[in-house]
Amino acid sequence: MTTIRLKRPIRIENGDGPPRYPVKEALAKVRDRVYRGDRYECSCCGRTYKLFLYSPFMAALCPYCLSFERYRLLCRYLRDRTDFGAKKTRMLDIAPIWCFQEFCRSFENVEYVSIDIESPMAMQHMDIRSLDFRDELFDFLVCYHVLEHIDDDAGALGELYRVLKPGGWAIIQVPIFTERTIERGELSDEEADDLLKYDCHLRSYGMDFEEKLEAAGFDVEVVDFVKEFSTREIERYGLDCSEIMHVCRK
Repeated sequence: MTTIRLKRPIRIENGDGPPRYPVKEALAKVRDRVYRGDRYECSCCGRTYKLFLYSPFMAALCPYCLSFERYRLLCRYLRDRTDFGAKKTRMLDIAPIWCFQEFCRSFENVEYVSIDIESPMAMQHMDIRSLDFRDELFDFLVCYHVLEHIDDDAGALGELYRVLKPGGWAIIQVPIFTERTIERGELSDEEADDLLKYDCHLRSYGMDFEEKLEAAGFDVEVVDFVKEFSTREIERYGLDCSEIMHVCRK
C-alpha cells in the first residue's frame, strides 16, 4: 500500500491578504465544539475552553487556534496595552504562525504582511538579512523568536530598523537564558545541547539583548508584562511567565 504524505498544508491564496487554510480551519471548528468551556481563555482567538491541550513540545495549546503561551502573552499585550487595530496600520510579521496570523486578520485596520525564508504560511519568501522592501514601509513589525536562528543577527536587526517608519514600533523577542549573549561557537557540544536546547539555535541571548537592539538604532522599553497578572489569571490565560517584552521604537 502506498502512503501519500502531504509535505505542505493545503493553502488557498487570498488576494493581497494572508492565505487561508481550509483543513486547519475545519479541524479548529471540530476541536472548538469538543473542548468548549469557560475555565480557560485564549487571548489570541478570544475563545474559552474547559482545558488547554498538551503536547511534548508546547505545554498548553489553545484547542481552536493552537496558540501557545508566549503568543497568548503577545496578543494579550497588544489587546491591553496598545492601540493595535484602532487605526490604519501596515505591519510585518516575520516567520508567521497561524494563531497570530488569524489574530491580526481580525482587525480591519491592520494591513498584514508576513515573510519567511521558506515557510508555506508566509505571504512572501525572503531573507530577513536582506528584505526586499523599500525603506520606512511598515508602521509595526513583530519578530518573535527568530533571531536565535540567524547567523548575522546584527544585519537582520539593521534590516528591521530600515523598513520601519520613523515613529514606528516593533516587538522583537528572543529566548533569554543567560546573563550575556553566548554564541554556539563558544560552547562545547555538551554545553550547547544543555543551553541552546535545539540544533537550529545559534546562540543563547542574555540580558544584554537590549543593548543589541539599541545598537541597531531602536529606543527600547523592556516590559515584564506578565507580572501584571495574578497567579489565577496567568493560569486562566495560559501565559508564559519567562517572557519579557522588548518594545522597540524608531
